[in-house]
Parts: sequence; C-alpha cells; structure tokens
Amino acid sequence: MARRFNRNEITIWTSEKNSIMKRCKAANPEMPTAFTIWRSFWILLLYYLGLLPFVSIPEKFFFCFLPTIINRTYFPFSCGWMNKLSATVTKWAIMRKSLIQYLQDRGVQVLFWCLNEESDFEVAFSLGANGVMTDYPTALRHYLDKQEQRDSASSV
Repeated sequence: MARRFNRNEITIWTSEKNSIMKRCKAANPEMPTAFTIWRSFWILLLYYLGLLPFVSIPEKFFFCFLPTIINRTYFPFSCGWMNKLSATVTKWAIMRKSLIQYLQDRGVQVLFWCLNEESDFEVAFSLGANGVMTDYPTALRHYLDKQEQRDSASSV
C-alpha cells in the first residue's frame, strides 16, 4: 500500500525483530527503517566504545521509551528489581544529549514513546528528541502550545 499510494517517504518499517526487518527491507527497500532492539544495543555499545563513527547507520529512526517512565507507567519485566535495574541502566545509557545529537547528526530522528505527562514531554524535548509518541495528543498539543507561548514571550 505504501508504494501504491506513494507513501514510501512517510511510512516507517519498524519491528523489534531483526528477521522481520530483513523481510520488510526486502519487500520495499525504499521505506525508511527504525532500529530493532538488538541493533539499538549494538549502536549504543559502539557509541560508548567510540567506534560508531566507523559504522554505517542505514536506519533513519531511533524509537525508545523514556527510561524515567519505567515503574511508573511501563513495566517491561514481571519482577520489580528487574524493572528498577532496567530503568537505571537505560537511564544511564540513553538519556544523554550527546548521544541524541550524534544520532541526529548522522541523519537519525530520535523519538520517545509512552510519554503521557507534561514532565515526560519536558524531559524528552530537553534531551533534544525530534518528537514523542503519546496516548494523549491533546496533552501534547497543550504542552507544545505552552512552550511556543513561552518562547515567543522570551524573545520579546
């Protein structure tokens, strides 16, 4: 359908699994892709080892949950201590302006998902995220309007 309706440029292939992403790319290599979970781990490892400048990044989108929502609205594991560990490790690894800026400089848009509160929007945008995904688009619109008013008032 993306080809038929000329939507290749605005439709994104994304999946958690590498095997599915390979099939998607084979079906329509023109559509942009997002990182799989394992590819995300690999990219993070290369970034912290200082080797990422030597690796091509064909993906155009990095979708990630905001680590601060773990244990509040998102529970990836069934036991509490694993969620706490996951939140701590991902907060340390992902919530860095330098990482987000580096990915953006390489042509990757960074978007956080599962954000439903103004404080979460604030954190994501202060890190430099290109966008957020939310279950409450009206709350996001309200936040963005408020930011626009604040920005226009400060420029006067």
